[in-house]
Amino acid sequence: MTPLATSFPDAFTLDYRPEQHLLIGRWLHPVSLAEIKTHYAALLEAAVAHGHCRHWLLDVRRRHINDAAAIAWFADFSRQLPQVLGQPVALAYFAMVDQREATANAGLRENIRQGATHGSRYCYFNQESDALAWLLQQP
Repeated sequence: MTPLATSFPDAFTLDYRPEQHLLIGRWLHPVSLAEIKTHYAALLEAAVAHGHCRHWLLDVRRRHINDAAAIAWFADFSRQLPQVLGQPVALAYFAMVDQREATANAGLRENIRQGATHGSRYCYFNQESDALAWLLQQP
């Protein structure tokens, strides 16, 4: 794994696995919406720098995933991912909830639906190994 330099090592880490062409972002504690925006910008920048990496494993266990403002912002941000990186983009969320639980939340369910409309797949997992296995099966 290749750790990438970030300006926020106490809140968010970013790694690249060249053998799997995979980005891994981990939030280390709850963060503000402004921080989330900065972290996703760093993910996108790293993805472009690493050959338009379209597979991301996002460890959000320590971050609030049901924040309405963050969900609304991500709906807008995520539209650019397939345009910038190519299709399909696959984001696996290691969130200690599975896909069924995630879709019970109206905001998350709408993001999943919009992602599919725009050329992305988002899936939620309660085991990191399952998230990684799913990512490695994505085109």
